[in-house]
Amino acid sequence: MSSESVDNLWHESVTRLKGVIENEESARITAAPSHDSPVAIEDAFEHYARLYVEYACLLSAFVRCHEYTVQPQKRLDIRATLESVICRVISLRHLLVKWAPPNPDVAQEGAGCQPPFPWEYFDLDKALATLHISPYSLELSTIPTYFKDDHPGLSRQERNTIVTSTPQVVNDEDSAAPEYKSDGLAGNSHVQDGDDSNESTWSNSTPRRACSEKSGTPEPPSQDQAIVMIQSNFRGHLSRKKSAEHREWLDEFIGLKVPGGSVERCQLVRNVHDIRTQRKQDQMICRANYERDLKQLKDVVRDEEGFLMQHQLREERIAWITDHTISTNTLPDSFAEFYAKDTPPAADEEGAKEKPSSASKAGGDATKKKKEGAVEEIEHPDLTPPQALISQLKECIRVYSERWQHRNTGSDRIESQSHDVEMAKDLLIRGQVRSELTKDVEEKLMSNILKMKAVQDDGKKKKSKSNKADKGGKKKKKGGGGKKGGKKEKPLPGAKLAVLQDKSVQEMLCTLVQNGLARLPRECKLDDYIGGHERQVPVVTKQEDRWTPNNPSAFQLRRAILEYCILPLGSDQIKSTLDNAQNVRSVLLYGPKKCGKSLVVEAIASELGALVIDLSSSAVGSRYESKKLATTLIHMAFTVAKEKEYAPVIILLDNCHEFFAGKSKKGKMAGKDDASGMDMSRFQKDLLIYKNQALKKEDRVLVMGCTDVPDKADLKLLKWKGPKGKPEKQGMFERSLYFPRPGHADRAILWKALLQKRVSKFQGCVPGDKLSLNFGVMASLSDGKSGGQIAEAIDFVLTEERVSNLSTRTPLAESEFEGYLDMCPPTADEGDKYLSFLRSVSGIDAILKARKKAKGEKKKKK
Repeated sequence: MSSESVDNLWHESVTRLKGVIENEESARITAAPSHDSPVAIEDAFEHYARLYVEYACLLSAFVRCHEYTVQPQKRLDIRATLESVICRVISLRHLLVKWAPPNPDVAQEGAGCQPPFPWEYFDLDKALATLHISPYSLELSTIPTYFKDDHPGLSRQERNTIVTSTPQVVNDEDSAAPEYKSDGLAGNSHVQDGDDSNESTWSNSTPRRACSEKSGTPEPPSQDQAIVMIQSNFRGHLSRKKSAEHREWLDEFIGLKVPGGSVERCQLVRNVHDIRTQRKQDQMICRANYERDLKQLKDVVRDEEGFLMQHQLREERIAWITDHTISTNTLPDSFAEFYAKDTPPAADEEGAKEKPSSASKAGGDATKKKKEGAVEEIEHPDLTPPQALISQLKECIRVYSERWQHRNTGSDRIESQSHDVEMAKDLLIRGQVRSELTKDVEEKLMSNILKMKAVQDDGKKKKSKSNKADKGGKKKKKGGGGKKGGKKEKPLPGAKLAVLQDKSVQEMLCTLVQNGLARLPRECKLDDYIGGHERQVPVVTKQEDRWTPNNPSAFQLRRAILEYCILPLGSDQIKSTLDNAQNVRSVLLYGPKKCGKSLVVEAIASELGALVIDLSSSAVGSRYESKKLATTLIHMAFTVAKEKEYAPVIILLDNCHEFFAGKSKKGKMAGKDDASGMDMSRFQKDLLIYKNQALKKEDRVLVMGCTDVPDKADLKLLKWKGPKGKPEKQGMFERSLYFPRPGHADRAILWKALLQKRVSKFQGCVPGDKLSLNFGVMASLSDGKSGGQIAEAIDFVLTEERVSNLSTRTPLAESEFEGYLDMCPPTADEGDKYLSFLRSVSGIDAILKARKKAKGEKKKKK
């Protein structure tokens, strides 16, 4: 995309954003002309859904603007707008979940009596159809690359260096790793001393190395021997390359391979990749030049304008000191009053102090009614937009209109991608120089004031000393009286441990890496969780009259993961802008095995460039057995996670049902894993305390839990109840997402995408007719199979040899995959288990139970 196209896209996006804000501000008046009449839940949800779709499209547009723009000052302003739009998308997601229209089975009877019923898997079909937008268009360019790449300083690089360079300590009790006896060559480490196969690994022309008689280990080759080895390997490589090129030309000549199409496609893919790489390099160069010039411009502005600035600042403060001394007959103690005279009183804050808000009144009345036994007041949706976010977006629009609109459009458009020096001076440099000079001037003036006060108070101090001696030197106790402030938080359990007192955060990270508990994620994307937007009816054995929710679609799950796990952790600015209610610190992923839960966790960490701290039973093993050692591990993990230099961090609890299994009928903790025989319940209390007490709003940390047997865990421990009460009693996971088995349509999409990915791994591009399978038939053959099982079948059939022969042999056939699919173990009927947990964790069972109880009481009264 050219720079002119990017500027036009930016201009169009800002214009659309302005229109969306105007519609949002006028929607409250249109929806409810009378302030006394509440807005219906259906109308509120429709309003939020339209806004959500529009802001999601704007998010995609601003992400593309940021990725394609090279000019560093433009990128900074686009990033500010982008982060404000991200915050609005996240806030709308929470509103949609809160005000999703409930199913009739759980809806309250009577108009205006319906409280909010949070539902994660809301439906956007009506809003998408109204706006004529495809659901796939919402997923185009939704994650900015600067989440992963743009990090000033060396903190991210240092963290990655520690993780990759620190050796792991192998515990003999956990895993008996095989000992390899190296023969000095990579790739031949499986050859043991004294094995006859050692001779077959060398050709006759390659000189063999002599072994030391004492140690039996091979001696390093001499210089001549190394030269001969390198030359031999290089000749073999060239020979194989020429043979492959000749074979490819011969296949095209005799008609066994179609020339042109796939080659052109591969060339186009390579060209796009080269263009992106070049643009990224240009962005880095322009940014480095901009940051370098900022340092130089500060000295230039200080030399050219510093004297006048300093003189003006000094005169202003001297005049204020004189007026203050004349009016109060005392010298000022600080310059706080100097700045206070220019700030107008906050009328809103004074009004808020004098008059309590309507919300607090309603809350007070509701608590009074609740104490009196009356009906509790029901919360209704409010279409008033958040003023703080809207003000930020308006400021971004104003900045674009004043700084960039005349530069990006019209005949005066500036095509240069280098930074503007005068703009840098006006926006940054002069302010920085002025603040530094202000600090110097105030320090000098204050030192002079203190000297003058010392001279004036010299006589008074002598008199005060004599008076104190006459009074007998009675002292008053400080800090008497009642308690001030609220309750102090209890110290964290690990803060008292002597082992951790002298340990730095870097040493803790090294300890976690050495034990195999901290690592970098593997490269993958959120789009690797493949599936469409169609929801499937769950497969259950018992048909009931009550509501049976449909399984969430892959589209719904990707959006939920994006807006709960990725976007909030993207930057410190986004994290600090969100409200406390929108700050999700923990998410639970549950569903059958091999349905994408672990893949999604890796995708989250990879998209963010996050550090993964794996506290799963498979990683911890039998270490940290005692309660003290368990507390030590949890304290180290959360201390490293809270360190800003290492942010963001994902704390993974795979098979989390082992941690929160509750108590058995005998009163003992039931957190013992049947497979490993390890009791993970020793970490339960510390995990709850650290997650609920240690993690604050500003921490870019997310706790991810995965399980395929959520019914084995205690729901009271799994589900977060709120910030009230003791941290160990609040529960763990604030959001729960169900990952079901793919339906028929999703399996067809999976087969197509995974086949193309597998072939491109070995051959790059292949003609489309060689992969022309009937994907509907393949979806039927794999009925009941998970996405992981489909991927395993493809890897089993499409070996490197089979892929290399696709152009010469017959195309793939459905029958080639039947054998492996038949070998897969039959899937158990798990729909009832996950449906039961979904009803419990979402509150459906509680509502139906309360309604049944109320009906029983009515019958008794009759």
